[in-house]
Amino acid sequence: MEKNCKSIVWFRRDLRIEDNPALAAAARDGSLLPVFIWCPKEEGQYFPGRVSRWWLKQSLIHLQQSLKSLGAELILIKAQSTLSALLDCISAVGATKVYNHLYDPISLVRDHNIKQKLVELGVKVQSYNGELLFEPWEVYDDNGHAFTTFNAYWEKCLSMQENLFHIFLHGVWFKLQQVLLIDHLTLSTKVVTA
Repeated sequence: MEKNCKSIVWFRRDLRIEDNPALAAAARDGSLLPVFIWCPKEEGQYFPGRVSRWWLKQSLIHLQQSLKSLGAELILIKAQSTLSALLDCISAVGATKVYNHLYDPISLVRDHNIKQKLVELGVKVQSYNGELLFEPWEVYDDNGHAFTTFNAYWEKCLSMQENLFHIFLHGVWFKLQQVLLIDHLTLSTKVVTA
């Protein structure tokens, strides 16, 4: 592990500090910059609805408070391009690593393109599973095949060891022009009741 490394933890759907392997790994490596990038243009047909935006706003508020209690500020950016926003953050703090990962098809394509560009620029990209119990390729039956029933799959998951991560964060100060308040992300502010 590289100590004193400057890293960016790119929060996606893993909006928590507990049980967050990317955050824990970045904290072990040195100082980190926690970032959330809101890029509605890239969501296309999967742009979140009103209830999802309300949930996102509440989750970001909680994450912001959690990080602040550990001495770190969550950086919120609304951008036309996720790649451009990440490059601005990397440049602002001199980061040499970016952490995080998603599994849906749209994000896999976007993340692959972003990773490819960052690697070309000499930035290490480390992916961690922050949204699933196990990586899809980690849970197979005894013959190495995918499970066909949930019960067998679940029993295998329960038998696997869990990794517990302890988090220690180092504060990072920098200047970045695109930093926003949560309200500037234009997420829904109304509480939705069923």
